[in-house]
Amino acid sequence: MRRLLPAVFFLALAGCASPVVQLYEGPTRAPSEQVILRSEARGRTFVGERIDIQQIDDRHTLSTGEGILSASTGAQAVYLLPGKHTVRARYRGKDTALTANLWFVGEPGGAYLLRAEKTGDAVKVFIEDEKTGKPTGGVRGSPDEPK
Repeated sequence: MRRLLPAVFFLALAGCASPVVQLYEGPTRAPSEQVILRSEARGRTFVGERIDIQQIDDRHTLSTGEGILSASTGAQAVYLLPGKHTVRARYRGKDTALTANLWFVGEPGGAYLLRAEKTGDAVKVFIEDEKTGKPTGGVRGSPDEPK
């Protein structure tokens, strides 16, 4: 029984962790050779608001098992190679849930934040360049999306 309690504690703790995923093959690259996209941490699971990165370039960021253990529908941060990427994000708030399909072009060494802003009954999900604090990319399929 003494061994079981610490195991249960660490399993529960792991379930609260925010998943971080490397979505490129090979060893981890230097920060200047990769891109990070993080979701805005607005609240913990089951409390407040949450935005998960479900897919990048049509690849799921978490397996079903990882999602169950973390109580997430997607990763909270992903490491990518520089270039154009598509993003499927899932926002959940008090009275709202939505899926956003976005794109952005990640620069080498760039850091980007997946954000959600609520105005009245509307929610806007977008990607912000952490360095400039300005939105980048856009809605998937929009005329300004690079091919």
